[in-house]
Amino acid sequence: MLIQPNTNPILENKQVHKYHEKLVADSHVRFYRTTSLFGTQKPSDNILCYSTDGIKYTYNDLVENFSRKKPALVLDHSQLFEHEGIFYKEILDIPKRPITNEAIAIARTVLTGFEFGFKDFHIQHISTTYSLEMIEFLKKCANITCEVTPHHLLISNEEILNPNFKINPPLCDKKTIEILKDAVKTNKIDILATDHAPHPEKPADYRKAPYGTSNIEIAFSAFYTALNDVYLVTDKLCYAPRKRLGISYKFTSDNLVIVDLNQEFTVESKRFFSKGKNCAFDGMKLKGKIIGVKINGKWGYWNGEYLLD
Repeated sequence: MLIQPNTNPILENKQVHKYHEKLVADSHVRFYRTTSLFGTQKPSDNILCYSTDGIKYTYNDLVENFSRKKPALVLDHSQLFEHEGIFYKEILDIPKRPITNEAIAIARTVLTGFEFGFKDFHIQHISTTYSLEMIEFLKKCANITCEVTPHHLLISNEEILNPNFKINPPLCDKKTIEILKDAVKTNKIDILATDHAPHPEKPADYRKAPYGTSNIEIAFSAFYTALNDVYLVTDKLCYAPRKRLGISYKFTSDNLVIVDLNQEFTVESKRFFSKGKNCAFDGMKLKGKIIGVKINGKWGYWNGEYLLD
Protein backbone atom coordinates (compact mmCIF):
# COMPACT_ATOMS: atom_id res chain seq x y z
CA MET A 1 0.00 0.00 0.00
CA LEU A 2 1.46 3.34 -1.08
CA ILE A 3 0.14 6.34 0.83
CA GLN A 4 -0.14 9.60 -1.10
CA PRO A 5 0.54 12.96 0.60
CA ASN A 6 -3.06 14.25 0.49
CA THR A 7 -3.68 13.35 4.12
CA ASN A 8 -4.72 15.69 6.92
CA PRO A 9 -2.23 17.04 7.76
CA ILE A 10 -0.30 16.68 4.49
CA LEU A 11 2.59 14.21 4.40
CA GLU A 12 5.28 16.85 3.99
CA ASN A 13 7.51 16.94 7.08
CA LYS A 14 9.24 14.66 9.56
CA GLN A 15 6.61 15.08 12.29
CA VAL A 16 3.69 13.98 10.10
CA HIS A 17 5.63 11.01 8.74
CA LYS A 18 6.49 9.86 12.28
CA TYR A 19 2.80 10.09 13.19
CA HIS A 20 1.90 7.85 10.22
CA GLU A 21 4.56 5.34 11.26
CA LYS A 22 2.83 5.02 14.63
CA LEU A 23 -0.59 4.66 13.01
CA VAL A 24 0.45 1.61 10.97
CA ALA A 25 2.91 0.04 13.41
CA ASP A 26 0.63 -2.91 14.24
CA SER A 27 -1.01 -3.25 10.83
CA HIS A 28 -1.13 -6.54 8.95
CA VAL A 29 -0.62 -4.58 5.73
CA ARG A 30 2.77 -3.23 4.63
CA PHE A 31 2.55 0.53 4.12
CA TYR A 32 4.93 2.66 2.13
CA ARG A 33 4.67 6.42 1.83
CA THR A 34 5.27 9.20 -0.63
CA THR A 35 6.08 12.70 0.52
CA SER A 36 4.85 16.00 -0.86
CA LEU A 37 7.11 17.55 -3.49
CA PHE A 38 6.33 20.87 -1.84
CA GLY A 39 7.31 19.99 1.74
CA THR A 40 10.54 19.59 3.70
CA GLN A 41 10.76 15.79 4.00
CA LYS A 42 13.04 13.98 1.54
CA PRO A 43 12.51 10.42 0.26
CA SER A 44 14.21 7.83 2.50
CA ASP A 45 13.60 4.29 3.81
CA ASN A 46 9.82 3.68 3.55
CA ILE A 47 9.31 7.13 2.02
CA LEU A 48 9.86 6.04 -1.54
CA CYS A 49 9.46 9.16 -3.64
CA TYR A 50 7.93 12.60 -4.08
CA SER A 51 4.28 13.04 -5.04
CA THR A 52 1.96 15.88 -5.99
CA ASP A 53 -1.23 13.85 -5.61
CA GLY A 54 -4.15 15.66 -4.03
CA ILE A 55 -2.27 18.95 -3.69
CA LYS A 56 -3.21 22.11 -5.58
CA TYR A 57 -0.01 23.53 -6.97
CA THR A 58 1.11 26.19 -9.44
CA TYR A 59 3.91 26.54 -11.96
CA ASN A 60 5.77 28.72 -9.47
CA ASP A 61 5.49 25.93 -6.88
CA LEU A 62 7.07 23.50 -9.35
CA VAL A 63 9.94 25.83 -10.21
CA GLU A 64 10.66 26.67 -6.58
CA ASN A 65 10.79 23.05 -5.43
CA PHE A 66 12.46 21.43 -8.44
CA SER A 67 15.18 24.08 -8.29
CA ARG A 68 16.13 23.43 -4.65
CA LYS A 69 15.63 19.67 -4.25
CA LYS A 70 17.85 16.72 -5.08
CA PRO A 71 16.42 14.76 -8.04
CA ALA A 72 14.33 11.69 -7.20
CA LEU A 73 11.31 9.87 -8.58
CA VAL A 74 8.25 12.13 -8.79
CA LEU A 75 4.68 10.84 -8.91
CA ASP A 76 2.51 13.50 -10.51
CA HIS A 77 -1.22 14.09 -10.39
CA SER A 78 -1.18 16.20 -13.52
CA GLN A 79 -3.71 19.01 -13.42
CA LEU A 80 -3.91 22.73 -14.13
CA PHE A 81 -5.78 23.95 -11.08
CA GLU A 82 -6.27 27.43 -12.50
CA HIS A 83 -9.50 26.17 -14.10
CA GLU A 84 -12.28 24.87 -11.83
CA GLY A 85 -13.93 22.40 -14.23
CA ILE A 86 -15.16 19.18 -12.61
CA PHE A 87 -16.21 16.92 -15.52
CA TYR A 88 -15.08 16.46 -19.13
CA LYS A 89 -18.68 17.09 -20.26
CA GLU A 90 -21.36 19.59 -19.37
CA ILE A 91 -23.49 18.47 -16.41
CA LEU A 92 -26.10 20.84 -15.04
CA ASP A 93 -24.47 24.28 -14.82
CA ILE A 94 -21.09 22.97 -13.64
CA PRO A 95 -18.01 24.34 -15.48
CA LYS A 96 -16.54 21.80 -17.89
CA ARG A 97 -12.87 20.86 -17.57
CA PRO A 98 -11.01 21.12 -20.90
CA ILE A 99 -9.93 17.72 -22.18
CA THR A 100 -6.43 19.16 -22.79
CA ASN A 101 -5.93 20.08 -19.12
CA GLU A 102 -4.17 16.88 -18.08
CA ALA A 103 -1.76 16.62 -21.03
CA ILE A 104 -0.64 20.23 -20.68
CA ALA A 105 -0.06 19.67 -16.96
CA ILE A 106 2.02 16.56 -17.69
CA ALA A 107 4.28 18.56 -20.02
CA ARG A 108 4.58 21.37 -17.47
CA THR A 109 5.70 19.07 -14.65
CA VAL A 110 8.07 16.89 -16.66
CA LEU A 111 9.77 19.70 -18.61
CA THR A 112 10.13 21.90 -15.53
CA GLY A 113 11.60 19.06 -13.52
CA PHE A 114 13.89 18.07 -16.37
CA GLU A 115 15.33 21.58 -16.54
CA PHE A 116 16.46 21.21 -12.91
CA GLY A 117 17.88 17.70 -13.20
CA PHE A 118 14.80 15.53 -12.49
CA LYS A 119 14.60 12.70 -15.01
CA ASP A 120 12.34 10.10 -13.36
CA PHE A 121 8.55 10.58 -13.42
CA HIS A 122 5.44 8.51 -12.96
CA ILE A 123 2.18 10.05 -14.20
CA GLN A 124 -0.78 9.03 -12.08
CA HIS A 125 -4.27 7.99 -13.22
CA ILE A 126 -4.25 9.27 -16.78
CA SER A 127 -7.62 9.80 -18.45
CA THR A 128 -7.18 11.20 -21.98
CA THR A 129 -5.66 10.24 -25.32
CA TYR A 130 -3.76 13.54 -25.32
CA SER A 131 -2.02 12.39 -22.14
CA LEU A 132 -0.91 9.14 -23.78
CA GLU A 133 0.50 11.06 -26.74
CA MET A 134 2.23 13.61 -24.52
CA ILE A 135 3.88 10.89 -22.44
CA GLU A 136 5.20 9.13 -25.55
CA PHE A 137 6.70 12.43 -26.74
CA LEU A 138 8.28 13.27 -23.36
CA LYS A 139 9.95 9.87 -23.13
CA LYS A 140 12.58 11.38 -25.42
CA CYS A 141 13.97 13.39 -22.50
CA ALA A 142 13.01 11.52 -19.33
CA ASN A 143 12.17 8.13 -17.83
CA ILE A 144 8.37 8.19 -17.65
CA THR A 145 5.82 5.57 -16.71
CA CYS A 146 2.09 5.97 -16.17
CA GLU A 147 -0.95 4.29 -14.67
CA VAL A 148 -4.70 4.00 -15.12
CA THR A 149 -7.50 3.31 -12.63
CA PRO A 150 -10.30 0.72 -12.83
CA HIS A 151 -12.98 3.43 -13.08
CA HIS A 152 -11.31 4.95 -16.13
CA LEU A 153 -11.46 1.54 -17.80
CA LEU A 154 -15.06 0.66 -16.91
CA ILE A 155 -17.23 3.72 -16.24
CA SER A 156 -17.89 6.41 -18.85
CA ASN A 157 -18.99 9.97 -18.25
CA GLU A 158 -22.33 9.02 -19.80
CA GLU A 159 -23.04 6.99 -16.65
CA ILE A 160 -22.65 9.75 -14.04
CA LEU A 161 -25.57 9.37 -11.65
CA ASN A 162 -24.55 11.03 -8.38
CA PRO A 163 -21.55 12.63 -6.60
CA ASN A 164 -19.89 9.21 -6.14
CA PHE A 165 -19.00 9.61 -9.83
CA LYS A 166 -17.18 12.88 -9.13
CA ILE A 167 -13.61 11.67 -9.53
CA ASN A 168 -10.33 13.42 -10.24
CA PRO A 169 -9.32 13.18 -13.03
CA PRO A 170 -12.86 13.06 -14.46
CA LEU A 171 -14.41 10.03 -16.08
CA CYS A 172 -13.86 9.89 -19.85
CA ASP A 173 -16.08 8.93 -22.79
CA LYS A 174 -16.55 5.39 -24.12
CA LYS A 175 -14.16 5.88 -27.05
CA THR A 176 -11.37 6.95 -24.72
CA ILE A 177 -12.04 3.97 -22.45
CA GLU A 178 -11.30 1.61 -25.35
CA ILE A 179 -8.11 3.55 -26.21
CA LEU A 180 -6.94 3.31 -22.57
CA LYS A 181 -7.63 -0.44 -22.52
CA ASP A 182 -5.59 -0.89 -25.66
CA ALA A 183 -2.78 1.21 -24.14
CA VAL A 184 -2.64 -1.20 -21.18
CA LYS A 185 -2.42 -4.19 -23.51
CA THR A 186 0.30 -2.58 -25.66
CA ASN A 187 2.32 -1.43 -22.63
CA LYS A 188 1.87 2.28 -23.24
CA ILE A 189 0.30 2.21 -19.77
CA ASP A 190 2.66 0.47 -17.36
CA ILE A 191 0.72 0.11 -14.11
CA LEU A 192 -2.80 -0.50 -12.83
CA ALA A 193 -3.55 1.53 -9.69
CA THR A 194 -6.67 2.10 -7.61
CA ASP A 195 -6.46 5.80 -6.69
CA HIS A 196 -8.52 4.60 -3.70
CA ALA A 197 -10.14 7.70 -2.17
CA PRO A 198 -12.50 6.82 0.69
CA HIS A 199 -14.87 9.43 2.08
CA PRO A 200 -17.89 9.56 4.40
CA GLU A 201 -21.22 9.85 2.59
CA LYS A 202 -20.90 12.59 -0.02
CA PRO A 203 -23.31 15.56 -0.06
CA ALA A 204 -25.77 15.63 -2.97
CA ASP A 205 -24.34 18.88 -4.35
CA TYR A 206 -21.70 18.08 -6.99
CA ARG A 207 -19.82 21.29 -6.23
CA LYS A 208 -19.54 20.58 -2.51
CA ALA A 209 -18.84 16.84 -2.76
CA PRO A 210 -15.19 15.75 -2.50
CA TYR A 211 -13.52 13.95 -5.39
CA GLY A 212 -12.87 10.22 -5.29
CA THR A 213 -14.20 6.68 -5.19
CA SER A 214 -13.61 3.86 -2.71
CA ASN A 215 -12.60 0.80 -4.71
CA ILE A 216 -9.66 -1.04 -3.19
CA GLU A 217 -11.77 -4.03 -2.12
CA ILE A 218 -13.00 -4.70 -5.66
CA ALA A 219 -9.98 -3.42 -7.63
CA PHE A 220 -8.79 -6.77 -8.98
CA SER A 221 -12.28 -7.74 -10.09
CA ALA A 222 -12.84 -4.37 -11.77
CA PHE A 223 -9.56 -4.57 -13.68
CA TYR A 224 -10.20 -8.20 -14.64
CA THR A 225 -13.70 -7.33 -15.85
CA ALA A 226 -12.27 -4.53 -17.98
CA LEU A 227 -9.28 -6.40 -19.43
CA ASN A 228 -10.23 -10.11 -19.21
CA ASP A 229 -6.61 -11.22 -18.85
CA VAL A 230 -5.53 -12.47 -15.44
CA TYR A 231 -1.82 -12.49 -16.30
CA LEU A 232 -1.91 -8.92 -17.57
CA VAL A 233 -3.83 -7.72 -14.52
CA THR A 234 -1.65 -9.44 -11.94
CA ASP A 235 1.53 -8.27 -13.67
CA LYS A 236 0.50 -4.60 -13.85
CA LEU A 237 -1.34 -4.52 -10.52
CA CYS A 238 1.15 -6.48 -8.40
CA TYR A 239 4.59 -6.90 -9.98
CA ALA A 240 5.00 -3.72 -12.03
CA PRO A 241 4.33 -1.25 -9.16
CA ARG A 242 6.91 -2.96 -6.94
CA LYS A 243 9.48 -2.93 -9.71
CA ARG A 244 8.83 0.75 -10.46
CA LEU A 245 9.21 1.73 -6.81
CA GLY A 246 12.27 -0.44 -6.22
CA ILE A 247 10.57 -2.72 -3.69
CA SER A 248 12.20 -6.14 -3.56
CA TYR A 249 9.82 -8.98 -2.79
CA LYS A 250 9.65 -12.73 -3.16
CA PHE A 251 6.19 -14.17 -3.58
CA THR A 252 5.57 -17.11 -1.22
CA SER A 253 2.66 -19.24 -0.03
CA ASP A 254 2.54 -17.15 3.18
CA ASN A 255 1.13 -14.26 1.18
CA LEU A 256 -1.37 -15.12 -1.50
CA VAL A 257 -4.79 -14.41 -2.95
CA ILE A 258 -7.30 -17.03 -4.11
CA VAL A 259 -9.58 -15.91 -6.94
CA ASP A 260 -12.49 -17.57 -8.70
CA LEU A 261 -12.20 -16.13 -12.19
CA ASN A 262 -15.56 -17.55 -13.26
CA GLN A 263 -17.59 -16.18 -10.36
CA GLU A 264 -19.56 -12.98 -10.88
CA PHE A 265 -20.90 -10.75 -8.12
CA THR A 266 -22.68 -7.45 -7.68
CA VAL A 267 -20.81 -4.68 -5.85
CA GLU A 268 -22.49 -3.69 -2.56
CA SER A 269 -20.45 -0.83 -1.13
CA LYS A 270 -22.48 -0.82 2.10
CA ARG A 271 -20.75 -4.12 2.91
CA PHE A 272 -17.23 -2.76 2.41
CA PHE A 273 -14.83 -3.18 5.31
CA SER A 274 -13.49 0.25 4.41
CA LYS A 275 -15.12 3.22 6.10
CA GLY A 276 -15.43 4.75 2.64
CA LYS A 277 -18.68 3.62 1.03
CA ASN A 278 -18.46 6.19 -1.78
CA CYS A 279 -18.13 3.73 -4.64
CA ALA A 280 -18.87 4.49 -8.28
CA PHE A 281 -19.05 0.72 -8.91
CA ASP A 282 -21.96 0.22 -6.48
CA GLY A 283 -24.55 -2.05 -8.13
CA MET A 284 -22.21 -3.05 -10.98
CA LYS A 285 -21.71 -6.73 -11.82
CA LEU A 286 -18.03 -7.75 -11.86
CA LYS A 287 -16.27 -11.05 -12.53
CA GLY A 288 -13.28 -12.60 -10.85
CA LYS A 289 -14.28 -12.78 -7.20
CA ILE A 290 -11.69 -12.76 -4.42
CA ILE A 291 -12.26 -15.83 -2.25
CA GLY A 292 -9.38 -15.69 0.20
CA VAL A 293 -6.41 -13.56 1.21
CA LYS A 294 -3.45 -14.88 3.22
CA ILE A 295 -1.16 -12.37 4.94
CA ASN A 296 2.08 -13.39 6.66
CA GLY A 297 0.91 -16.99 6.96
CA LYS A 298 -2.56 -16.15 8.36
CA TRP A 299 -5.87 -16.00 6.54
CA GLY A 300 -7.01 -12.40 6.69
CA TYR A 301 -10.08 -12.81 4.53
CA TRP A 302 -12.21 -15.74 3.48
CA ASN A 303 -15.44 -15.78 1.49
CA GLY A 304 -16.73 -12.42 2.66
CA GLU A 305 -15.43 -12.57 6.24
CA TYR A 306 -12.53 -10.50 7.58
CA LEU A 307 -10.57 -12.66 10.03
CA LEU A 308 -7.85 -10.36 11.41
CA ASP A 309 -8.34 -7.52 13.89
